Amino acid sequence: MKNAKKRFLILTALIICALTAPLLAQEVTEHPLIKPFPGSVFDPGRSEQLNFSEYEFRTGTPPRDYTNHAVRGEYRSLRYRLYNEDGSPNTTVSQVEYFENFKKAALERGGTIKWEDRVYGLVFTIPREDGGITWCRVQTPVSAQIATLYIIDEQPLVTILEFTPAEMMAALNADGSIALYGILFDFDRATLQQGSNKQLQDVVTLLASNPELRLEIQGHTDSDGSADYNLQLSQRRAESVRQYLLLFGVDPARLQAKGYGEAMPVAPNDSDENKAKNRRVELVKL
Repeated sequence: MKNAKKRFLILTALIICALTAPLLAQEVTEHPLIKPFPGSVFDPGRSEQLNFSEYEFRTGTPPRDYTNHAVRGEYRSLRYRLYNEDGSPNTTVSQVEYFENFKKAALERGGTIKWEDRVYGLVFTIPREDGGITWCRVQTPVSAQIATLYIIDEQPLVTILEFTPAEMMAALNADGSIALYGILFDFDRATLQQGSNKQLQDVVTLLASNPELRLEIQGHTDSDGSADYNLQLSQRRAESVRQYLLLFGVDPARLQAKGYGEAMPVAPNDSDENKAKNRRVELVKL
């Protein structure tokens, strides 16, 4: 009887431990686009990563004119510490220097500064090539030895759609053109990303199913950077799409590649979301 009671108590304890033990946390990784301040050491034990969550970012004009903007997507809370080469804490970097480093990097990638003050911290966004927006809040004390980056990779825009060959043909017959947001390039380059393969293969099928169809492949950009540079970039991206299609036996006489740079926007270049709409490949029926 005592042994049975003992086994019952042990089993009960095991069940309670199993019920109260925390779930295994997802492995935390640093963000692929937002890099830490030089000399920072990542602290995964005090960081967190979730496949999908929500975080409120402050936007507006300091000090009091602000709103809290709720953003949903893949979430990271990343803790960093600054150290000297000898391993001692580096307390010589100010909050101002820390913020300026992130602001410069964000603006170079076509980002937007949403908020900055000494208490809440710095908030900025950067556009991703998949059409989505990444939000980041940088929080650090006056001496930036310890900092936390709160990051949400917002879901891509609804306009990021992959059209079937039949849908593309219907749009070409009805409107004479179709904008494809499923053809993606590396940042500031004409290199096609692997995620573009499905949409490009659908274009191959479209051309194979409609042998009389001739297309102009148009490249379009947002207004970040100089007009001349954007024109060249859009031309190279249009050429990359054309060369991909030629690899699958499409007659070169059926395809023209033309870059228009920032000259034909479909939305004002006044926000990250609208800029993402303007970065696109269009097929135009000839």
